[in-house]
Amino acid sequence: MSNEPEYELDDFVNDCAMGTSKVSVSHGAMSTARTDFNLGTQVNVLEFIANGGLEKPVFINKRVWDNNPDRNIVIMVDAYAFFSGLIYGYIAFVYVAKTERWLIKSFKKHQGPDSRNLAFLGPLKKLLDKGV
Repeated sequence: MSNEPEYELDDFVNDCAMGTSKVSVSHGAMSTARTDFNLGTQVNVLEFIANGGLEKPVFINKRVWDNNPDRNIVIMVDAYAFFSGLIYGYIAFVYVAKTERWLIKSFKKHQGPDSRNLAFLGPLKKLLDKGV
């Protein structure tokens, strides 16, 4: 399996601008959208995405959607890291061709290291090695 996105990110973002007729947000993603990004409704999440809220998105990977309710069809999940101001975020979504709709599976703070801090790792390690 190649490590290229399954979907065009711009298609997803453009469909978010169309609202809940084209995209829905899972219960779990909605819960973390509220706590991590202060976005209280599906409409808020979709407007956030459509209006450029996924700053500097970086494709992480794609994988088979394990919780696909239709076991007869393989559906892939694309995952991206992004920034939103000071928040380092994570989003994962699928496109269900049968319904012609997107589903946001995850929308939360990213658990991995924030790449903006990588420039500090070398100097910090030197300081710690010196025992300062």
